[in-house]
Amino acid sequence: MNRKSILAAFTVILMILLLLPLAPSRMEAAVPAHSESFYVNDFAGVIDQKTENYMVNYGVKLHQQTGAQVVLVTVNTTNGTPMEEYATSLFNAWGVGSADKNNGVLLLLSTQDDDYWAVPGEGLEDTLNDNVLSRILSESLEPDFAKKDYSAGARKTYGALIQSLGGIYSETVGTKNYVSDNAGVFKQVTKDYLNQSSNRYAATTGSGIYVVTIKNSSDKSLQDYTYAKFAGVAAGPKDVMLVLDIGGDNYHVLQGKTIDGVLSNERIGGILDTVLEPEFAAKDYAGGATGTANAFYSFFLARADASQDAAGTKSTAAAGTKSPVKSNINVKPKPVSASTGLKIMGVYLIIIALFSFAASGRNRLIARFGSRLNPFNQQNMNRLVTRFGSGSTMRQRRHRRHERRRNEALNRSSSQSSFWGSNEGGGGSSSGGGVGRYSSYEDENEGDGGSTNGGGAGRYSSYDDDDDNNSGGGGSASGGGGVGRHR
Repeated sequence: MNRKSILAAFTVILMILLLLPLAPSRMEAAVPAHSESFYVNDFAGVIDQKTENYMVNYGVKLHQQTGAQVVLVTVNTTNGTPMEEYATSLFNAWGVGSADKNNGVLLLLSTQDDDYWAVPGEGLEDTLNDNVLSRILSESLEPDFAKKDYSAGARKTYGALIQSLGGIYSETVGTKNYVSDNAGVFKQVTKDYLNQSSNRYAATTGSGIYVVTIKNSSDKSLQDYTYAKFAGVAAGPKDVMLVLDIGGDNYHVLQGKTIDGVLSNERIGGILDTVLEPEFAAKDYAGGATGTANAFYSFFLARADASQDAAGTKSTAAAGTKSPVKSNINVKPKPVSASTGLKIMGVYLIIIALFSFAASGRNRLIARFGSRLNPFNQQNMNRLVTRFGSGSTMRQRRHRRHERRRNEALNRSSSQSSFWGSNEGGGGSSSGGGVGRYSSYEDENEGDGGSTNGGGAGRYSSYDDDDDNNSGGGGSASGGGGVGRHR
C-alpha cells in the first residue's frame, strides 16, 4: 500500500471515530413531544393525578376564555443545557399561547438540577415582567420546591399564573350527585371528592363520571344492572358509569353513545386493568374508584380544547396568517454546542495536518531526489522506466547518483550502534503501533433558543420528533428570557 492509500484510509478512520458521537447528541438535543393534555407535561413523574387534572382544567378554561396558555413542564434534568435555553426551546417548539397575542407562559421544573425557570410570551412583557414573575416564584413555588413537594408548589404557582392572566383558579361547583354507595364502602371524603370533581370537570368537558357500588347484582347480570342504572339516573350521552359489585367481586363500565367512538372499550379495558384491578383485588375500593375516575377525567380534559382548537384554526386561516402546519421559514438555526464545535474543529485540523504531512513529504522528496517519487522504490522505478524508457541517459545518471548517496548513507548508519542493536534501513518498526489516551465526548443537550413567528394556537401545532427544526404554531417567547430560581 503506497503513501496516498495509507493517508486516505487514516483520514477516513479518524473522521468516522470523531463524527460518530455527534449522532446521539442530536437525538438528545431534540425537543420532546408534549403530553396529551399539553398544559401539564410531567416528564419527571412528580405531579399526582389529582393535581394534574385540577391544573389542566383551569388551563383549558383560561385558554377558552382568553386564548392565553399556561404550560407546566417537569423534567429530571436538562442534561447541562441552561434552564433559560431549555425552557425557551420548549416554549417556541410547542407554540405556547396564541400567535397574535403571544400570551403564553411556560414554567419549567428540573428536579435533579434543583432549579426552575418561567418564560413569558412576548405579549406578556408588561403583565408578567421579571418583577411579577420573580414574586410569584418566590411566594408560590420556592417554599414547596425547597421541600421537594413539587405537586403542592406546582399547583400554587400554576394558579398564580392563571390568575395573573385574568383566569379563575377556584369556583363554586354544582351539587349534582354522581355517587351512589349502596355497598357502604366509601368514606365521606371519597364521596365528596368524586362529586366535586365530576361537577367541576363536567362543566369543562361535558362529561360526568358516575360511581355506583352494590353488594350484589342479584338476579340480573352486572351488565344489565349497569344499563338499567345508567338510564335510571338519566346519565347523558357523554357520561360514564362505573359500577363496583362488591359481593359479586366484579365491576363494569358503560360509556354514553356519543363518546363510545372516542372512549373505546379497548381504552376502558386498559384503564381498568392498570388502575382499578390492583386496588379492587386488594379490596381498596375507594382507591380504585378514585384512581379510575381520575383516569377518565384526565382523558376528557386532554380533549376539552378540541372544539376551541377547531374554531381557532378557522379564524387563523380566515385572518390570512400561517396555518398550524410546521414550517422552517423564519426559524432561527439551532446553536451548536461547545463540545460539538470542538469536534468539528478537530476534524478540520486533522485533515489539514494530514494534507500538510503529505505536502511536507512530497517537498522532501523533491529536495532530495528532484522528483515527487522515490527512485529507489521498485514500484516508482518501474513507473520511471515506463515514462522515460530503459535506455534513457537521464534516468541512468539519476539512478547512479542516488545509488551512490544511498550507499554512503548505509555505510554511515552501519558504523553506528544503538542500545537496542544496529539500526538498518533508517528506522525501526512497530507491530502494535502504540496506545494513546481514549477520550469519549458526550455532547451537551443544547436548547433550541430563539423564537418563532406566526402560526395558530399552540395546542394544535404539529410536531415531529425526528425534526430538530420543529417550530410551534403559537406564540413566541419573550426576549427577556424569563425568571428562574434565586438562591
